[in-house]
Amino acid sequence: MTGYLGKRTNQDRDVVGRQIQNKQENQWGPIPGEIVSYDAAAGTATVKPLYKPVHNGNAVDMPELYEVPVDLPRTGSAGMTFPIPAGTKVMLTPAMRSMDNYEAGEGGEPFDGRSFHLADMRASIAGGDSLSDPMPNVDADNTHLRFSPDGAFGIKGSPDGKFRIDGSEGNLYDIIATFMELVASDQLIIAYGSSAGTGHQLQNRAELMELAAKVRAMAL
Repeated sequence: MTGYLGKRTNQDRDVVGRQIQNKQENQWGPIPGEIVSYDAAAGTATVKPLYKPVHNGNAVDMPELYEVPVDLPRTGSAGMTFPIPAGTKVMLTPAMRSMDNYEAGEGGEPFDGRSFHLADMRASIAGGDSLSDPMPNVDADNTHLRFSPDGAFGIKGSPDGKFRIDGSEGNLYDIIATFMELVASDQLIIAYGSSAGTGHQLQNRAELMELAAKVRAMAL
């Protein structure tokens, strides 16, 4: 509360100060939220705000927000999509003015006079996570596109151009390189077990081993 207290001590600056403070405290800004359900076709979600405003000294739950636009990485020619299960944390950010017309594809002029309103929240999947629940197993040295929450499945890339693709059956590069090395070994056995085509067999083996070495070298 700004200014002085009491019936006879309120000055114009105190009244204006309280009005400004009340307006500021009632204006919505970015707040964390949690996905309740996600409509991938519509690109919207039902979101539960995780901020709890205090009324009469008690923290109260906010109502769920419906048909909240969900922002995913996208350009005019490309994009990335993700499964967004219930419980996913998001960051809710209000628009400066009403966005009904824009969302309906009818232009950017405001639909009415509201501003920073709960009805104009957008949800971003980048943000919303608490520091008490950091992402596990973060690789600080390589770029990692995860396909599972713990990072066991996914694609990694290093700044020096090496890669790692981990799936349910193991590291793809390791599987490919092992296969090529086994084929090359068979070529060597065939070459020394037969007098026909020995030179060609050895050449094939050398090429296979060279390719296997490249795969091994590219593996992270």
